Amino acid sequence: MKVLLNEQGYIESYALEGELLDAVEVSAPSDLAHFEAHFTAYRVRDGTLSFDGEQAALEQSEAAKAKYRKRREVECFPIINRGQLWYDTLSAAQLAELKTWYQSWLDGTNTLAIPEKPAWLN
Repeated sequence: MKVLLNEQGYIESYALEGELLDAVEVSAPSDLAHFEAHFTAYRVRDGTLSFDGEQAALEQSEAAKAKYRKRREVECFPIINRGQLWYDTLSAAQLAELKTWYQSWLDGTNTLAIPEKPAWLN
């Protein structure tokens, strides 16, 4: 099996058969399904594959944040970016509630909590 490593020493790409330019030769992992699902959390140490659980958790966390950001882009930004004419129609209470809701979305990359949309927006 051939693996291509990134600058941090983690696998960037692999080929079970064939060639990869600038690749390292290693033995195939015993649990190929796990490797295929998490190959970017594997490194080569002393010529053998080694799974890094911390790297896998970090990658999972980053994937969850990316998914959250995408949802924020779809659910929050179209409302927040409506423009001044729309904002001028809001009451002071609605504006305060909207600001709180927006801030909750911005803070959500730390908590991954989806804020409840103000009822008057539905």
